[in-house]
Amino acid sequence: MKQSLYYIWLQCALGISSSLRTQEILAAFSNARAIYEASDYERRIAGVFTNLQLDKLRRTPLCQAELILEECARQKLHILSPQDPAYPTLLRHIPNHPLVLYMRGSLDFLAEQLPLALVGTRRADRKSVDIASRLSSELVRAGCAVVSGGALGIDSAAHWGALHAGGKTIAVLGCGLAFDYLPENSSLRQRIAQNGAVISEYPGNTAPTPRSFPIRNRIISGICAGTIVVEAGEKSGSLITATCAAEQGRDVFAVPGDAFGSTYTGGNKLIREGAKPVFSAMDVLEEYELVYPELLNMREATRDLERPSANPEKIPVKKPTKPVGASCVRPLTCPTQHAPPAGEHNSPLPPGLSPLEQKILQCLSGRQMHIDDITKAVNISMGELFMALTKLEIEGLVAQAPGKVYMLCQN
Repeated sequence: MKQSLYYIWLQCALGISSSLRTQEILAAFSNARAIYEASDYERRIAGVFTNLQLDKLRRTPLCQAELILEECARQKLHILSPQDPAYPTLLRHIPNHPLVLYMRGSLDFLAEQLPLALVGTRRADRKSVDIASRLSSELVRAGCAVVSGGALGIDSAAHWGALHAGGKTIAVLGCGLAFDYLPENSSLRQRIAQNGAVISEYPGNTAPTPRSFPIRNRIISGICAGTIVVEAGEKSGSLITATCAAEQGRDVFAVPGDAFGSTYTGGNKLIREGAKPVFSAMDVLEEYELVYPELLNMREATRDLERPSANPEKIPVKKPTKPVGASCVRPLTCPTQHAPPAGEHNSPLPPGLSPLEQKILQCLSGRQMHIDDITKAVNISMGELFMALTKLEIEGLVAQAPGKVYMLCQN
């Protein structure tokens, strides 16, 4: 019988928690199967279980794990236990590593790339999204794999930046992989699974809770040699990830921001407490140049995130666009709150866009629109619209002019 079955059983019995002393428990027994086959007396004298845990081990049937194993087979999910060679090496070394990882995609590339976490606020401003995307792209070009949480804002920018540079990225979710988490990011998760992995320690359709994300954060930092924070408020969940990284003995970096901006308070505080400030990918990579020389290509990194590369092909995220009124921009008309008439959008829509993104492109066909007018035209919240526009900007399909005015850009 598969070893993963017993690890799932152990996870069912002990639960999922960042306070679970996984490393200590598995050190006392050779593996999860040995715990399952041990007597109550052997489990007790090992000295690694509480009385409540001992009771749960007695009462949890193996068939509970068998049902999860069968569901994973139906969902075509891979299952990794700490015994599996594909289980992330760095993650296995933290004291509270997950007993089970459920996965879409593959983690085989981790043997040849340096994993770094890039996290930040879900409500990022445009400049931070651009910085996160550029930073992610440069890191993967230099031989890194980017790890983040699959959420909106900085997480999405980190994943998209890695994908557009042709690199590998890992999304660590705080819910089961079969749960429809953030439907607007479903296409992103599909791309990640094809060019990296989407993983979770939560089985099946487990719904996210406020508690599950802080528990998840130890995995993001645990997989990686270092964690980079881009725009985080004083109470941002990204600071939990940074704290986990520090407790795990991993490096912590932060991109400095507005000294008086509340959404940058957390990152600036990290720098004050000893995190290394990041102004370019080189600031991160030089910390690992001598440790992982066989993994990194330092020639691909620059010392400037603010200035695009002179070579358009080297721009990490956005395709080069000309200012408003230049020839690359479609002819402009007066702003309107209504979608254009049928047939006005002559160019075929790019494949793989969500219905919302298609609707935005149709609204912007042949005109420029203020973000408030777009919100009314497509009838969604400002937050959803902002994330969709951000993705379209990263794709090089939409450009933003001063005053939060958007327009299409010809490629």
